[in-house]
Parts: sequence; C-alpha cells; structure tokens
Amino acid sequence: MDERLLNAEAIVFDVGNVLLGFDTDIVVQLLPESIRHPLEEAMFGPQHLWVPFDLGMESNDVIAQRIADAAGLPKEKEHVLHLLHHFPDTMTPLPLSGMLDDLRRLGKRLYALTNYPEPSFTITTRHFPFLLTKLNGAVVSAREKMAKPDPAFFRLIRDRYQLCPEKTLFIDDLSANVNAAAQEGFRTWHYDGEDKL
Repeated sequence: MDERLLNAEAIVFDVGNVLLGFDTDIVVQLLPESIRHPLEEAMFGPQHLWVPFDLGMESNDVIAQRIADAAGLPKEKEHVLHLLHHFPDTMTPLPLSGMLDDLRRLGKRLYALTNYPEPSFTITTRHFPFLLTKLNGAVVSAREKMAKPDPAFFRLIRDRYQLCPEKTLFIDDLSANVNAAAQEGFRTWHYDGEDKL
C-alpha cells in the first residue's frame, strides 16, 4: 500500500476520477449523436456551464435550458436533463475505492470532499453505496453551495470532522484543488489513476 495512505491519520478523497471514473467522452454518449458535439461544448467547454450544476445554485431544469441555449439548441433541454440525471450510470469504481476496507481496518478515518450536483450525488450513492457505508462522512458542493478550490470548502470539512490538516491526506485529480488543499495545510496527492498503490 502506498506510504502516503499509511502515514495519514485521515484521508479525504475526491469522488470523480479518484474513487469513481468520470469520463466526459463516455457521458456524452447519453446524448443523441446528431446534437452531441454542440451540447458537449456547451456543457464541458470554456463557458464552465457545469459549475452552477455542481454548486446547486439553480435547478437542474434552469441549468439544462442554459446549456441547450448556449449550444444553439434551445429545444433540446430534455436531452440535457437526461444526461444530468443518468451520468452516474456511466461511472465505474477506480482502484482506490477497492482499498477502503483495508484502510478502515488500519484505523484510518475516511471522507469525501467532492464537487458534485444533486440529486446526482444521491443517485450515485445508490449505485455505489460504499460512498455512504465505508466513508466516515462526505461534504458535497451542491449541499454546501461552495466548491473546490475555494479555501472555505477545505476549512468546512476540516472543522466539521475535526481534522488535523497536517495528519490528513487529500487526494484529487485536479492540480488546482490539490494546490488549494496544500495552502490550507493538508498533505496532498495529485492522483492520476495509477494502479500501483
């Protein structure tokens, strides 16, 4: 087992691309091929229209319409809503998720800090109940109306679960989030899906 895991008292995981694989190339297969490209660009492109979805600041219906409008396809909102509801179906467990039982046996406290919309996080926990049963807690952006890399989000999980950042390992696939956690004093691991753990 990786020494970074062994040397931490507590471990905070991102969910997407750390515990569960999230691949936009697979997710967009939920859209009809004829309208896939413009909707993909609107959803995951530089306009960052996915961000309010993660923050839970607006209803999925409003966000879906905004994405459809940005794609120049204002009548295709229902396809966007279908994707927003069903993208958890496309996710798969990654190697770290298979280590949660071993880490618990070693006495590690395990948490998730994730940028994740609702009701999608609830749907995801039905698909992957270990997110509830094997973790000591989870802090979800849509529920808190804040998201990584906002420093306040890291302070929230620190305070809620009485974590000592110097003894807590934060694992994320995005460098901006890893850097923000390091600024708050957490140990960090910029995870790229490596299999040798």
